[in-house]
Amino acid sequence: MDDRLTLRVLTLNIWNVEGEPARQPLLRKAIRDLRPDLVSLQEVTREDGRDQLAELLDGTGLHGVHQLDVLGPVPAAARAGTALASRWAPTEVEAIPLPQALGAECAIAATIRLPIGQDFVFMAVKPTWRLDAEANRLAQVKAIAEFDAKQRRATPTIIAGDFDATPDADCMRFLVGRTALEGTSVHYHDAWEVAGDGGPGYTWTSENPLAAPVVDEAVGQQPHARRLDYVLVGSRHQHPDVSAKILRTEVVLTDPPVSDHYGVLAEIAVETLG
Repeated sequence: MDDRLTLRVLTLNIWNVEGEPARQPLLRKAIRDLRPDLVSLQEVTREDGRDQLAELLDGTGLHGVHQLDVLGPVPAAARAGTALASRWAPTEVEAIPLPQALGAECAIAATIRLPIGQDFVFMAVKPTWRLDAEANRLAQVKAIAEFDAKQRRATPTIIAGDFDATPDADCMRFLVGRTALEGTSVHYHDAWEVAGDGGPGYTWTSENPLAAPVVDEAVGQQPHARRLDYVLVGSRHQHPDVSAKILRTEVVLTDPPVSDHYGVLAEIAVETLG
């Protein structure tokens, strides 16, 4: 058995079913063409008999899990939820609602057996979006880290999602080990910071014609651009026996855009050490 495997990890906020109906087949084609092994999706609609996750994964060979499959009904005000998908069927799936939520914010963790014989945890997350909700996000990233600590295996955990926070926000600084929170600290690698393909890595920008009206409604200032979407990889400190090296990270699905967010695609080489 080979002891090395390169994973393609995609995160994308798909903006539920907003916009023109023709956007949905473009989304499906975009996911299929990128050939991801692991996918974190946010704002995924499942209501009124429509299963957007099943539509998007049709023909991809990916195994999908929506938060409704694990946590049950979401607040009526929440139009869509979080989902993940994997090329290999998860052996376990657990989820938690995030604290201080203003909607259906959650984290989903799938334990997956890789072809190299190693188990690992892939987590899809979606903290609170509001600009004035950093206190909420701080509580939520602490819960995400604690959730990982209970789930993690020898292979480094991969956490992906729309964190709705820029790299200088305290919640992201906590996750990458640059600040402590309530006397605790953790460390994950930010895939863009390690191996980004250049530039600021903005994933939510008024330069995206699909995002411009959303930015205007939510922020009220243009031009506006932020890096909100991340792939995070567990630290060597917690995973000394298996390496997960980030080889390359790029912002994808920009031309043409298929959502109000651009996606982030990371290639990660997983290898048993020793």
